[in-house]
Amino acid sequence: MRTDRGAGRWRIAAVAAALPCAFFIRGVAAGGDPRIARIRAWYSATEKALSTNRIVRRDLAEFSPEGGVLTAYFAGDSLAKMDVNLYFENGRATYDLYLHDDSAYFVSHVLGKYSLSMDGRIIHRVQYRMYFDHDTLIRWIDTTGKDLPANGQAADDEAAQDLTMTRILVACAKREGMAESCLAPSRDTTPQLEK
Repeated sequence: MRTDRGAGRWRIAAVAAALPCAFFIRGVAAGGDPRIARIRAWYSATEKALSTNRIVRRDLAEFSPEGGVLTAYFAGDSLAKMDVNLYFENGRATYDLYLHDDSAYFVSHVLGKYSLSMDGRIIHRVQYRMYFDHDTLIRWIDTTGKDLPANGQAADDEAAQDLTMTRILVACAKREGMAESCLAPSRDTTPQLEK
């Protein structure tokens, strides 16, 4: 009987000793970058507080051929998160933008293709996750979870598109008054959304 009890204690001790190692390995997988740890902490705090946030919704006119919707979450006067859905004939683009001081620190960008035109059922999905530090891309992850180079022309183009979109949408979300929609800026300043 004592052997079983001793074995159980040993198992508990082994699991307790392994937990810090698991968290350390997760940190190493993220490159051990303290900025990534900070972003993950902000992300968790934002998600946890969403139910207490003030919500603002806006129609996004001319942002995409089939329209779009912005849902902004405010913690007091601070904009914490924006969810954006843009609709196209053959699919939709979804952005989840997490903000600190009106600057994006995490962006999830999902492109979905419909099975049939406008039926709403997604058959193909591509997701990019981007981590930013003071408007500088520090990590870029593709659909498979693979890290993509955070430097280079492709990364610069994606980051510029997401940061431009963020600035436009922050201004839209913060509009005073009873505005129910926002118009897209002129074609010259609107980022290319449909791929």
